[in-house]
Amino acid sequence: MLKKRLIRYEDLIPCKAAFIDAKTPGSNLKDNYSIIGVGVSESRHQKVNLPEKHGFCIGAAGQPPRVKNSPHSHFTAEVFMVYSGHWRFYWNNDEMSELILHPGDIISLPTNMFRGFENIGDEYGMIFSILGNDDSGGGVEWLPRVIQEAEGYGLILLENGKLIDTTIGETIPEGIKPMPILTQEQLANFDQYTVEEMTKHIGFVGKYKSSSFNNFPNQNPNTLNWIDILGPQDSKKHNFAVKPGDPNGDGFNVYALQSVSEGATGKYSRDEVEVLLVHRGEFEIYCSYNGEELKATLKDGDIFTFPKGATRSIETKTYGLAYFVVGTDYP
Repeated sequence: MLKKRLIRYEDLIPCKAAFIDAKTPGSNLKDNYSIIGVGVSESRHQKVNLPEKHGFCIGAAGQPPRVKNSPHSHFTAEVFMVYSGHWRFYWNNDEMSELILHPGDIISLPTNMFRGFENIGDEYGMIFSILGNDDSGGGVEWLPRVIQEAEGYGLILLENGKLIDTTIGETIPEGIKPMPILTQEQLANFDQYTVEEMTKHIGFVGKYKSSSFNNFPNQNPNTLNWIDILGPQDSKKHNFAVKPGDPNGDGFNVYALQSVSEGATGKYSRDEVEVLLVHRGEFEIYCSYNGEELKATLKDGDIFTFPKGATRSIETKTYGLAYFVVGTDYP
């Protein structure tokens, strides 16, 4: 069982046609990954590494240079951690506001707001995502032009959120209608954010500060630092870097563990599910759960999800940075 919870970077399975814009020039050639949970893929062919429900979903997007993910809006939280490449995130109905993120940066995008993203680097880039809830709110909403442009390339989005590809002979099932495009009245109800407002939703890796919370597991505080990244406003013990003062929780917390040399957490456990995602470095993990034990070394891009209540420990030998996604909003 525990072996299935270890997901290597090289074992991620891309879907080439996960969304309505998969064939639209400028938005094609991208890869979508559903790693933990089903996510919001519109394709019936999307593969999932670990379907087990966590209360949130983890996925990824991989894109060649100058390829965009078209503007869409989510019903639950959408958080991105930049793994590789340089990315332009743009938002609002007019798609005119933007910020640039680099490896290690993290952004929490509000619900009820259109957003897109583009790899502006010179090489293939990858960003990991966290989506709130097990079903991620049941799908996404697209700007009207995205659906209209896709029709010219044989893709039709149905009202049940699934794609039909007419170029391979697929037809609209009886009793199901195409997804209607949003009206101008509906579009007017979406939120608009300034660049200044969105900057508060970003954690820049070079500005992270060590957490002042004293109860993190840590046997080597001189070489091992925990960082508060994303969490609820009402926390009195943590100083989160992203969205400080935001009254709306995302349904999960994000922390980071940074090492400068050898360090160890010692053994600990959590009542919540905890997912470890390595950004850079090597992290040696130990996990004991229901009589089963696992030891493994995680490297760049590897993921392990610790079951609720499992005993665990983490060791580092050199520089490293890893993100931890912890279930539920709690202070």
